Amino acid sequence: MTGPRKSYGRTLLGIAMSTLLFMVPVQAKPQQRTIETKAGEAWLHQHTGMAMPARLGGFDRQYIRDLTENELDVFAQYQADQVRSRLTLFFYRAAIDSVPLWFDAANQSLRENVGFVPGVSEYLSSTFTPPGQTDESGIMAVYTTVGGDFKSTGVAMLPLNGWMVKIRFTSAELTAAELATSLMAILNDIQWPEEIRSGPTATAILPCQDTLKLSDKVDRIKPSLADALIGGLMGIPADDEATTGDEKPAIYCRDPQDFGQFAIYRAEGTKDGYLMPLGDAGRAASVFKNKLGSVIGGRQGKRYTPILMQLDQNIIYPDLDKLPTPLTLMAATGDDTAISSVTTWPSSGGSTVTIGVSPEGKQ
Repeated sequence: MTGPRKSYGRTLLGIAMSTLLFMVPVQAKPQQRTIETKAGEAWLHQHTGMAMPARLGGFDRQYIRDLTENELDVFAQYQADQVRSRLTLFFYRAAIDSVPLWFDAANQSLRENVGFVPGVSEYLSSTFTPPGQTDESGIMAVYTTVGGDFKSTGVAMLPLNGWMVKIRFTSAELTAAELATSLMAILNDIQWPEEIRSGPTATAILPCQDTLKLSDKVDRIKPSLADALIGGLMGIPADDEATTGDEKPAIYCRDPQDFGQFAIYRAEGTKDGYLMPLGDAGRAASVFKNKLGSVIGGRQGKRYTPILMQLDQNIIYPDLDKLPTPLTLMAATGDDTAISSVTTWPSSGGSTVTIGVSPEGKQ
């Protein structure tokens, strides 16, 4: 899914390659699980060919865990005995393939985590060229910490053939300058796959020049079968060829309004919706103006479609009559009223559109 820049023509053609089912979509809730590994040996990620080494940055691997059932959100913890420094390597398939978006979410989270990192001050923020790539598709930020147990902390993120790789490094021994140097060395020590498609040049996200007009007084529009079908079409991800060819990736800006724990993003120059990361590991909620709803059998007037974007599926909810605030969007995508869903993983073989509204309009 590409947000407001999505091509509906491409999506309508893509439905021919998809499977259509009529049933209420069920959202799986997998539990965190520990992946069994052999001591001293690298662990190979089956989907990409990237390996998490047994030792990284001078630290031994403590464990590898998966927050899904099929290795879509994996992280490895590295640490040495009697050393407070810690290094975590994250690897996940994001709902939106954008390094700047997820780096900004991770960096905002790091800045706000004053309980763990009190009194941070920025030392370095820059783009870099990841191993095996030709463009500066990665971004990193490093901070000097003051008044706590640690001297420095940092985060680096890069793309890997449609996946996101993130490194969080917090050190009690290294200065910010030393940590920045170590991060680059750590990247070279990771066992990358032989074939890597260079990601687009990363650009740091800036605040939007204006603000969105949002409302917390929003009504749901009673969904019809047509709404469920249209929502399913909206949730089908664009083909890989469309996102890696001549079409440039969307450049996002961050809405300058203060939404507390939430930050919302939108493609520059648009005002008909936004993306809201749910944490910094690939999951998001989105809401965009539904331009087809009032044309194909739907209620007239403005309507906005909320979507819960998981790592393997997009779940579509009934349209809203106004563009909602982040808290209202959370409520609109947090119950059992989903009208359709679309699989986004595996990416081969087309998507499966599941409809949760009967021809009589019942959910």
